[in-house]
Amino acid sequence: MKTLQDRTLTTYSGKPIPPPVFGLPKEIDSVCPDCSTVIKALLYAEAGKVWIRKSCPEHGEFKDIFFGDEALYLRCESLWFGDGRGVSNPAVRGSAACPMGCGLCEMHASPSGLPILDLTNRCDLNCPMCFANAGSRGPVYEPTLDQVTRMLEGLKAQKPVPADRVQFSGGEPTLRPDFLDIVRKAVELDFFYIQVNTNGLRMADFSFAQAAKEAGVETLYMQFDGMSDDVYRKTRGRPLLDAKLAAIENCRKLGMCVILAPTVIRGVNDHEVGAIARFAARNYDVVRGVTYQPVAFIGRYSHSYRLQRRYTLSDLAFDLESQAGMIQPMRDWLPVGVSVAFSRLAEAMSGKSRFNISLHPHCSQGCYLYVCEDGSTLPYSAFVDLDSLLRDIARLARTLKPSGFGPLSKVKVLYTLQKHFNREKAPKGLTFEGLLQTMEGWQEKKFRRAFAGKEGRKRSYRHFYLSGMHFMDGYNFSLERLRRCVIHYPSPDGRLYPFCAYNGIPGHRRSVEERFHA
Repeated sequence: MKTLQDRTLTTYSGKPIPPPVFGLPKEIDSVCPDCSTVIKALLYAEAGKVWIRKSCPEHGEFKDIFFGDEALYLRCESLWFGDGRGVSNPAVRGSAACPMGCGLCEMHASPSGLPILDLTNRCDLNCPMCFANAGSRGPVYEPTLDQVTRMLEGLKAQKPVPADRVQFSGGEPTLRPDFLDIVRKAVELDFFYIQVNTNGLRMADFSFAQAAKEAGVETLYMQFDGMSDDVYRKTRGRPLLDAKLAAIENCRKLGMCVILAPTVIRGVNDHEVGAIARFAARNYDVVRGVTYQPVAFIGRYSHSYRLQRRYTLSDLAFDLESQAGMIQPMRDWLPVGVSVAFSRLAEAMSGKSRFNISLHPHCSQGCYLYVCEDGSTLPYSAFVDLDSLLRDIARLARTLKPSGFGPLSKVKVLYTLQKHFNREKAPKGLTFEGLLQTMEGWQEKKFRRAFAGKEGRKRSYRHFYLSGMHFMDGYNFSLERLRRCVIHYPSPDGRLYPFCAYNGIPGHRRSVEERFHA
């Protein structure tokens, strides 16, 4: 086992950040799935998979698959470029018991990458895997416009970097009569990026989609479980494919982007992940990417049921290879947190704190793909030596000084980037300069994704991404991962809850919805 971080690193509040421990076997802090008590768990390799085993004094032993492929698990851990330092103005100060003392607290190591603001827990569907339990009866949680405004203002007040990206979610957020007013409020507060987590039913109505676009919605994060209604009958209870295709077509006409968000359940729709990827490639002008979400088991489930249905990010990577032939997992499948290397370089060049997504390597993984002129796809790592590039960028970030950053330093940075670009293997027509242009909108709003075209508005960049985000449940819970979460829920009382604390264990969501119900 090894650690890959300076042990003296602290949060902005001065609390030490224990470095993640990598390798197998290892002991981690977890929770009991029944009572949420913090207990120790063992991660270990067996038959090529990574398993988690733990025992609660009251509720007994639990065992589950933690990651489906040992080799890919270890590769992802090797691509770790360090922690963030949380926020300098946390809502919870003093001692906080993780995971029930969330706030964010002074111990949290990551800032808010994409906050999720729940506008309602009402929904027009009744999906069995819903985190929010939105289809069931109970108190209606629907913060007022004033409360939503204060939550947005709280995100923008986050320091040292404002949390100016937001996803409006629910339930189904578009059901609120004042949904468009809320979007306009986010625009008024100068949010960098506005995304809506939706089932797409209202967006299938062109007039509503147009109103959402005009209000300021940039991207739909849309449930998309497969390419047949047989799948939707199982996952959502009714046929939905036509409505989802109509919503995508409306976005194409209006110049909005779509991120497809399939919930993947082994034995239900895991056979569809390749078809979804191919659909995204054919529609790259409107589909920005796919974020597959392996199902989380919230509540009590038998050991045999979990082993039958459990699906991990390595399963996804190898299914994308076998079903679509788009990637080579051991080369192309990278932790999303590797982007920290670029953030650190941007900080070194500017002398200012920048947006970063310093999440744990096993939270989210994926790859970018280029769509060639003949419609075929090529992962960026097929023509860019990403492993070496990332390590060189991390080294530059450590050595560059903002006070001395000038033309020679810029040449050094560009040379370091360019030497890893293989022109012979690159897609026809893609130059190194063109590759740099595809990255322009990441940190600077003035370089947000360009659109052009007579029939609707089409993206000017021929790429999309495939990724997976594996949210935790009580069976595979890891506090090491939780403390690095970048997806945070604001609540009306000013607190921020990491996603897997809010949804993955009982307590936080139920408490917020009961205290602030309509």
